[in-house]
Amino acid sequence: MKVLVAAVADHAWVENGCLSLCRAFDSISVDKFPYAIPRMSVALRLLINRLEVGEHKLNISLTDADGQKLMNSDMKINFQLPQEAVPEASFSFAINGQNVVFQKPGDYVVNMVIDGRVEATVPLYVRQAKGSSNLDIPDRI
Repeated sequence: MKVLVAAVADHAWVENGCLSLCRAFDSISVDKFPYAIPRMSVALRLLINRLEVGEHKLNISLTDADGQKLMNSDMKINFQLPQEAVPEASFSFAINGQNVVFQKPGDYVVNMVIDGRVEATVPLYVRQAKGSSNLDIPDRI
């Protein structure tokens, strides 16, 4: 299994097997806490081979430095190759959260775990910017 894309974005979606991302980011600067980000997506695109066909457990979580989960999603996924002659195929996932609350500045991490093994991690740095108004959080689309 290969991770082709692992990202945090304003918005992500899957349509007809294609992953779309809008404004990927890894840091947020806000003027005060707690801060609720209006919309946040986690996107994952995997390349699997014939040996990985079948059912798997997927967990995607956003965790703070103390281990508290701000977002958590468990699901079962079933990989199937589209044609017998194809040696590999890609699969995309998007988890969308609304009003995710960050209680304090810090280093956060998004973990993407399949069958108990961490396949990808994406850091998310949340910082307080004095005298500014949510510098890195432009109005949402």
